[in-house]
Amino acid sequence: MSSTVSRSVFNREIREIYSKSLTLGDNWNLIVVDQNQNINYLEKSIQQLYLNEIITLIYHIIYSESFSVPVLYINIFKSNGSVFKYDEIYKFFNLKELDSDQEPILILTQQEHPILFKPFYYMHPCMTSHWMNQTKLGSDESFNFTLKWLSFVFSALRIPIDIKYA
Repeated sequence: MSSTVSRSVFNREIREIYSKSLTLGDNWNLIVVDQNQNINYLEKSIQQLYLNEIITLIYHIIYSESFSVPVLYINIFKSNGSVFKYDEIYKFFNLKELDSDQEPILILTQQEHPILFKPFYYMHPCMTSHWMNQTKLGSDESFNFTLKWLSFVFSALRIPIDIKYA
């Protein structure tokens, strides 16, 4: 199995995820940015109670041209509209900041969203190809690479994903 994915395959796969989401009532939205260049992404927005406050979580699944893999972009907003800070993001997802001598597994950093041009946290795609290559799930080419990646990333961040996507 390839550890990267082309944009055309990514777009087909996110359409499959979106279609399944409609069936499951899971609220993913397919955002079409540019039909001519075939630029699309998935978006999900949910609200939940956290530390006695209603927060809004926004997830975007975007294609990385540089790494040829999906990338997760995240923002979390407090009820007053302010964005979670770096340490609040790590606390929310129960991630430990790693010592400098440890190799990071999940790197969440903030950068400008490549489509919206607003600050978002994102999981850096530099290791995605490596750890996707290490997984043994669905090693045939018919398996949805983006869904496999999404289930891996969401479980690592302790974000629930419906088993019915499988």
